Amino acid sequence: MKDGKIIIDKILEKSQSDVAAIQNAAAKEVEKIMDVADEKVMKEKMDISKMADAEAEKIKAKEISAAELQARLLLLETKQTLIADVIAEAESRLESMADAEYCTVIGTMLDAIVKEDGAEIIVSKKDKTRLADVIAQKGYILSNEEREMGNGFIVKNGEVEYNYTFQSILTVEQEEIRQIAAKHLF
Repeated sequence: MKDGKIIIDKILEKSQSDVAAIQNAAAKEVEKIMDVADEKVMKEKMDISKMADAEAEKIKAKEISAAELQARLLLLETKQTLIADVIAEAESRLESMADAEYCTVIGTMLDAIVKEDGAEIIVSKKDKTRLADVIAQKGYILSNEEREMGNGFIVKNGEVEYNYTFQSILTVEQEEIRQIAAKHLF
């Protein structure tokens, strides 16, 4: 019986050795699979991180672009406000000139226009007396007609009228005035 026990012990020993070898092989296989899985996880993690970084950069660029646009719009609005203020200030100064300065400006304006025979100069009631001498000196006829208007004058030649009031000149020349003001301001 002893021989049977030895054989059984050897079979058990061999079985245990085989089990240990199988377990070792399985552990190594599991380790390889885990290494491959870890490697795959790391690669996917890096890919996801790269995609997240790229998406973050896109969002950042978009936000910067929007902020720059907003800044440009604000700057443009500020420039337009400044130009409007300059034009308003110019208009205010034109309207509040001293009589001597106003007569000089009107005289210069009359010199600059092409004189037509029979042309009359129409002014407001308040300008009738203060501009009478200047109009006569420049060789024009002061019309008996008066108009409700700001500073300046209207040249009437028959049925045709040319408006040289400051308000009209500012309105007609507004774009050029804006460009000149912009050059000086900015």
